[in-house]
Amino acid sequence: MQKHIKVKYMASLAIFSILFLLLIGNLGWAEDLSGKVVDIRSGILERLNNGKWKELKKGSKVSFGERLRTDKTALAVAEMPNIGRFVIGPDSEIELGKSDKNFKADMARGEVWMNSNLPKGNNAAISTSLATAGVRGTKFSTLFYKGNALCFCTCAGSIDVTLKDNRIIQVPAGTIYAMWGDKPAPEKAKPSLPLLEKRGQGFDFCFNCHIEGGRGKLKQGWE
Repeated sequence: MQKHIKVKYMASLAIFSILFLLLIGNLGWAEDLSGKVVDIRSGILERLNNGKWKELKKGSKVSFGERLRTDKTALAVAEMPNIGRFVIGPDSEIELGKSDKNFKADMARGEVWMNSNLPKGNNAAISTSLATAGVRGTKFSTLFYKGNALCFCTCAGSIDVTLKDNRIIQVPAGTIYAMWGDKPAPEKAKPSLPLLEKRGQGFDFCFNCHIEGGRGKLKQGWE
């Protein structure tokens, strides 16, 4: 009888230990979902915390759902697990998506270059008041100024831009889609090279196509 009780006790203890280890493992996995500031190459990067903006440093943790902004001279790089890397340009403000499964970043203004790295089954998007870009395995830039001028430029892969009237515009690699809030939205994307050659400095934060610090100069063979 005592032997039977002892066996049941040991079995219960083993089950409890397994459950405890699984719980600890899950907690550790949740902690790993925190992203980080990879680099701040110039200026100031801040996070909104309890209604106040607080400066972040290289190596600072960032979490899903947090709002970030840069000053007018900043260039910062942040990375989120299961999502990818963001290069945030000057005078930008973006709220990171609340989940890594269906990540939707709300962009209030500025310039963001994204290099997505999504696991199978996950979705991501960058949303503005004018349109939303759905991404997967994509490198692309979003420029959004004064809530009225919006531009998507795809370096690799393809994005689907959903307009306010639910039309979907494909923007494949090497093309650009620009729109203004007070004008009809274009029917399709256009080749990006003519615009980048003339006005590339606005995309200087995009290191896929441009020489870092090159004031808009394109890399050789980028296309």
